[in-house]
Amino acid sequence: MKNSTLMLLALLLFMLTGCASVSMVNSWKDPAAPAKQYRKLLVVGLADKSQTRQVFEEVFASELIKKGVSAIPSYTLTGSEGKPTRARLEQAVKNSGADGVITTRLVKVKKDKDVRTGFIMTDRGYTNDSFLDPVFVPADLFGFYGAAVSYETFDHQSVEVTMSTVATIETNLFDAGTGRLIWSGTTSALNPDGIITLSGEVADLALKSLTRDGLI
Repeated sequence: MKNSTLMLLALLLFMLTGCASVSMVNSWKDPAAPAKQYRKLLVVGLADKSQTRQVFEEVFASELIKKGVSAIPSYTLTGSEGKPTRARLEQAVKNSGADGVITTRLVKVKKDKDVRTGFIMTDRGYTNDSFLDPVFVPADLFGFYGAAVSYETFDHQSVEVTMSTVATIETNLFDAGTGRLIWSGTTSALNPDGIITLSGEVADLALKSLTRDGLI
């Protein structure tokens, strides 16, 4: 029993202190695309939740601006309700005056799980049912004695534990004038810490790759 307790404590400590690891898995650049550096980009986060989209676009645009590239979060032009329609996005590209469009979407989330057995404590109530009657009030101190004893049992159950979570994110750069895909990169995030942190790390890796390819 002691060894099992130590093992569960070690597992819990690992889960609480585990840190995220974000890496660029692969990237691709259209070899036939004309040489060009993009100086004004419209940032589009393709997410079902409007808050997630706004946070990502703001963080990614901020990272671009730090590198001297003009950047506009698309929700400021299309509205912040859900995914932008094709028509709204096309109009936003025209209104922004951007020469390129950066899009990012979550491709998949994979959770590595393990099933372990453990004990769940369950409150079963009282030994004296009369104590549950709100009208029942013991006449003196000793009226409580033996009248009600709360007791618990331990149920042996299987418990599903998430060991790790891997999120795969795809980032694309399109030429605003032609709509042509110029660059694409895939990022993998192990145990992502949160949308703000993840957005910053994905943006940093993507921008480093775009810089190496001479696109920004």
